[in-house]
Amino acid sequence: MKSLEIIVSGRVQGVCFRAFVLQRARELNIKGYTKNLVSGDVKVVAIGNDVALDLFIKMLKAGSSMARVDDLKITALQLTTEYTDFRITY
Repeated sequence: MKSLEIIVSGRVQGVCFRAFVLQRARELNIKGYTKNLVSGDVKVVAIGNDVALDLFIKMLKAGSSMARVDDLKITALQLTTEYTDFRITY
C-alpha cells in the first residue's frame, strides 16, 4: 500500500469533479478523500496498491465529461492516518 497526494488543476471545481473522483476511488477500492482548494484546484489523498493507484491517476488525467484537467502534481506521503473509505471533505 502506498499513499499519494494529488493536486488536480484545470477546470475542476463546479463541474462535479469531486463526485467523479469519489466514484472512481470506490470502484478501485482506494481509501482517502478529495476536497476543493481555495486556489481552484482539487486535492486528492489516495491510499491503495500500485495497480489501482496507476489506473486511478489515468482516470484523473482523463477527467470527467464536464471537467478539464490541465495538470496533476503527485507527491508520495507517509501513511499517518487510517482511512476506512473514500469521501468528499469540505
